[in-house]
Amino acid sequence: MEVIEREAGDVTILVLNGRLVLEDLDAQLRPTLEALIQRGRLKLVLDVTNVSYIDSAGVGFLVSKYVSAHRRGGGIKLVHVTPRVARVLEITSLSRVFESFDTQQQAVQAFERAPGPEDLSPSP
Repeated sequence: MEVIEREAGDVTILVLNGRLVLEDLDAQLRPTLEALIQRGRLKLVLDVTNVSYIDSAGVGFLVSKYVSAHRRGGGIKLVHVTPRVARVLEITSLSRVFESFDTQQQAVQAFERAPGPEDLSPSP
C-alpha cells in the first residue's frame, strides 16, 4: 500500500494505492494514520480510487481509525469509492458510517461545513 499525503488547510488528504489488506497495512498506512491522529490531524480524506481490493482486516482498520479520529472531534471521509469498495461497505453497512464523495474538494468542503468540537459545547 502506497500512501501519498497532502494537506488542504486543517484537512489531510491521503491518496491510497494498492490493496487494503492485512499484510499491507503495517507498511505505510497504519503508521501514517496513527501519526496524523497523534499530531491532532483529525480531519482525514482517504482517496480510494486506486484501492484494488479490501479485506476484513482493511475494513476493521478503517473502522478503528474512524473511531479514533471521531472520538477526538474529527472523522474520515472517502473519495472516489470504486464499485468493489462500495460493495464491501454496503455488505458491512459501513456505507452509513463513512461519507463518500466524488471529489477531494467536496470531501474537504464537507469538513468545513461540519460543526467542530468547540461548536458542540454549551454556551456560557
